Amino acid sequence: MASIDTVFNCVIPYIQNGDDRNSVSLVCRKWYKIDCLTRKQVTVHEPYAPTPSRLFKRFPFIESLTLKGQKSSNRVDVTRWIREISVKFKCLKSLRIRFFVIRDSDLELLAEKRGKDLRSLKLYECGGFTENGLMCVAKYCSELKELCLDELQLVVGDEVEERGKWLRVLALRKTAIEKFSFYNRYNAVNTPFGQEDVAFLVEKCRESLVSLRVRICGIDAVGAAIRDAVKLQEFFGAFFNKDDEYNGFTFPLTIHRLGLSDLPQGLVPFDISLLNQLRELELRSKNMREDCQCFFLQRCPNLEVLHMEDGCADTGLRLISQFCKKLRKLTVRSGTHVGLIAVAQGCPNLEYLDALLTDISNEALECIGSSLKNLRVFCTFVAQNEDKSDLPLDNGIRAMLMGCTKLERLSIHCVDASHVTDVGLGFIGKYGVNLRFLSLTAIGESDEGLSELSKGCPKLRKLEMKYCPFSDEAVINFGFNIHSLRYIWVDSGKDIPLGLTRLNLDWTAQLLAQLKPYVRLAQRLDRLAEEFVAGGTGLKSVKVTCSSIRELGYNNTQLLRSMVAKGIRLSEEQVILYESSKKQAIEVQIADVESRFKGAISESGDIKVEGTLKNGVSHLTKVGALEVDVSLEGNINMVISRVLEQCFVRLW
Repeated sequence: MASIDTVFNCVIPYIQNGDDRNSVSLVCRKWYKIDCLTRKQVTVHEPYAPTPSRLFKRFPFIESLTLKGQKSSNRVDVTRWIREISVKFKCLKSLRIRFFVIRDSDLELLAEKRGKDLRSLKLYECGGFTENGLMCVAKYCSELKELCLDELQLVVGDEVEERGKWLRVLALRKTAIEKFSFYNRYNAVNTPFGQEDVAFLVEKCRESLVSLRVRICGIDAVGAAIRDAVKLQEFFGAFFNKDDEYNGFTFPLTIHRLGLSDLPQGLVPFDISLLNQLRELELRSKNMREDCQCFFLQRCPNLEVLHMEDGCADTGLRLISQFCKKLRKLTVRSGTHVGLIAVAQGCPNLEYLDALLTDISNEALECIGSSLKNLRVFCTFVAQNEDKSDLPLDNGIRAMLMGCTKLERLSIHCVDASHVTDVGLGFIGKYGVNLRFLSLTAIGESDEGLSELSKGCPKLRKLEMKYCPFSDEAVINFGFNIHSLRYIWVDSGKDIPLGLTRLNLDWTAQLLAQLKPYVRLAQRLDRLAEEFVAGGTGLKSVKVTCSSIRELGYNNTQLLRSMVAKGIRLSEEQVILYESSKKQAIEVQIADVESRFKGAISESGDIKVEGTLKNGVSHLTKVGALEVDVSLEGNINMVISRVLEQCFVRLW
């Protein structure tokens, strides 16, 4: 009879869910080792990730790696990961990178060292590289079968040899591409290839190409190649020019997923049998007539995924509920609570619902709760609510969460706080037992609402809030109350967004209160330094230096930095004071500027002002090389007058 360890040696490799794997690895040391040696897929969240070397040490046989950065403007370089992957991850076949800065040198190193092993490369919402980096991928990734480059921010380089050449090199490789995607839903500018390059790729890979996703793919240029792609099942970005004739064009009979970027009025060159077999449809043309959209909705009964950018509003939603009974995922960008009720009643299999509405009601939310028992993702943006009598939506949210017990991701975006009160936040906490992601815009009334929310949501991992009336102290306390929470992102609309991870949630509410006087000092110093700049022009970079007798880990200066010189590029430095007699101070330095106060500029062309706290009050202690003692409280012009008075006396 086989031992229990032998049984689990065989069973554990077949457990694919990451959370289940983590639970198994905690049972005992033996199972931990089995998990380490058999795990093939790993997702790494950069804000709270281990170092690349630690990851490899634990999982030496990874075949698929996903790197996720932060979805914000402060993205980090992927270089340290690429260096480690290139040297150690010799079993890696699939790499996905999201929300990182990637350099051409990173792609070159990855392609040269791991190119012969990579089968799949996906880059999503990344930037920092040019076509030269893509050329390295095309040249050296000889076994690549899947290349997805979506929502990228490419750098337009003057040194690029020939626009689109990398795509032709990719098409001529020995191993034919099966899936290619270069899809930017909202921006078609700086596409690093032309329509003729896409046609060349499709023609050369017609025997292997299964999926093609391009922002705009003109049928007049690519149609002939598309028609001959014998295995093509997924085609997104089809663009029909109204000035061309398409009488002879037909899609391959293998198509099951289709996306249209534009379709001229009155032109519907589709075979009914093709529409009947479609499983996914994307209509992104804002110029498409309502009757044309209705034509598709009435003739695609087997749709499971539907994305409509604009169009039919409640009329379209009623047709969806009537003809698209098998829908699992729906994204719509127009409609009201009336259409939402129709969809909830007519499409009971929905697992994903993303709707932009002009108004919403408690009745619609209650209908979702009673009808959509399989719903896992719900996102709604309410543009406006003409009828204020049905607000707030607290009871509707409670009914929805009580009915949709499988809900894991919830996003509610409103235009003002009247839609959901503190009571509604309490309901989200109480009934959102399976929520892992929560995004709120203009929700709640006070810190009490966030406190009520923190009493529930036991599985919440990520919280995003925008334009919500919560204090920093309440946000920090929220992070401590929910132990499963890994990441918080807050944008008040007034200051630079605050991003916190579990690793830097060592700030307590008391520590935050302790930092507040230094925040005010940093702001006043920055304001004064800007006044010294001639005409307020020439600001290029700001350097903040914090002198402290404590280590950096004790008082994290990120908060100070985020409050100084909003919108200006910042660098940060800390100086540890080993002499306890010296005062803690903050120095603000603005580089390469001109000033009407010549004494404020150093020989290197910098303006430096330094200050400290005296009995809790902000004081200026140095301007350039001159030592002063001026209170920073009060009107900034009065402060400048006091500074000039002291400087004049010293110079006299």
